[in-house]
Amino acid sequence: MDLLKCFAIFSVLVGHSTEQLSGGLFWDHPVWEFIYSYHMPLFMFVCGFFFRSSLKRGYGEMARRKFLQLGVPSLTAYAIACLIMLIAGVRAIADLCELSFNGFMNCVWFLKCLLFCYLLMHPLCRWVRKDWVAALVATVLVILIPGTEIVNLNFMLPMFCLGMLCGGHMGEIERHRRLWLAVSIILFGVLLCFWSGHLTVYEHPTRFWSAGADGGACTPDWANLGLTIYRLALGMAGSMTFFLLSKPVYEAIRGWRWTGTLCRIGGATLGIYVLQTFLLEILVNRLQVYVPIPHSYWVAPLLAIAELAICYNLVLLIRKTRLLRLLILGEKP
Repeated sequence: MDLLKCFAIFSVLVGHSTEQLSGGLFWDHPVWEFIYSYHMPLFMFVCGFFFRSSLKRGYGEMARRKFLQLGVPSLTAYAIACLIMLIAGVRAIADLCELSFNGFMNCVWFLKCLLFCYLLMHPLCRWVRKDWVAALVATVLVILIPGTEIVNLNFMLPMFCLGMLCGGHMGEIERHRRLWLAVSIILFGVLLCFWSGHLTVYEHPTRFWSAGADGGACTPDWANLGLTIYRLALGMAGSMTFFLLSKPVYEAIRGWRWTGTLCRIGGATLGIYVLQTFLLEILVNRLQVYVPIPHSYWVAPLLAIAELAICYNLVLLIRKTRLLRLLILGEKP
């Protein structure tokens, strides 16, 4: 699973690098389109896979632990972003960081979304004994209830639930791994044939209700619901594909010299995700570096590798300081 997390964070860095280097032409970039079909759903899937351990604690203890792990780094990241904005003398350093409530929610949005997933699913799984029923109820509710598009909760929570189900039924999955893998690959490949970067949540937010004319009553948006179901199916198929591939890939490369390092990088994904916000999404964004599309196929991965190495070593350095370890990594001193 650590190797899978390493793959997921590297996908994030390649996707963001492609986006920042393309001068706004990333929407139709094949690499960007492919990565944005699965990268954050896969991250949320992995988080859901380990969710069951939190059910061993009471709600208050779980909420306190998750606020320290996810809420504190989120607050720290936004405080650093605001400080940079004030020093730079501009209102916003990147589209996802501005001095407003939306700016706060969008800055390292994944951490806030994951926190909401824990806060919602913990009591639901306690009340509803069957995990698949809890997952189904949660998925339907976040799609249909207005306002749940905040930090992409209505798109990410179903991925969290899928990971939770896989984490609780690994015996059945292992017995039929090849069948599940074949079905996932076929479904992922078929759904990718209809995928486009213009279908991401950035252009078409996951929202079932549309405001009526002149602020009238909300009405169901059936076209958006169809797109939502398609995106969920694509993200789930992609997540399952890479999840089921992770074990045989690990078994094949476990003797390699760098495999241990890759797994340790996977164990530091939260810190890497936070730090890449400043080094890649803010710094590179402000530098306005443009690379022609043909060159981006090799420049973006190289930039992602460099960012991965820098962020990982910064995480190791931060872990040596008790206060920074808590504020940036969400780890107990």
